[in-house]
Amino acid sequence: MILVTPIEWYGLAALLVVCLLAVWRGGTPERRAAGIVAICWVASIIVDNDNSTGVQWGILGIDILLAGWFVTQAMIQARAWLFVAAGAQVLILLTHLGFALSPEMMEEGFFSAYYIWSYVVLLALAFGSLTARHPRPE
Repeated sequence: MILVTPIEWYGLAALLVVCLLAVWRGGTPERRAAGIVAICWVASIIVDNDNSTGVQWGILGIDILLAGWFVTQAMIQARAWLFVAAGAQVLILLTHLGFALSPEMMEEGFFSAYYIWSYVVLLALAFGSLTARHPRPE
């Protein structure tokens, strides 16, 4: 079961705040990103295998899809926050790779890096939402 530790609850709170900010202040790219990130977060809960001591292949698959989406959007939209989010999501993939190559990093290194890069994705989305270009009413 996920949402056992305080850091998981903080992550949920941060996700909710940033998604609400994107809906309230963001433009179309920010709203789409908030929806995609929220869907991936829920999907990660569904495929999470608490009994696993190895690589979480389901979560890795979701992270690959999310990284691909962010990279594609960064190339299409050319917004700085999307490049930051895409880079952080690629670093999440590298964290998965590091764990796959060296499972003993599971204790602290993997989760520390994974949460740090996840928060960078949320911070980038929050920044994008706060600085979104809105058409001026005439």
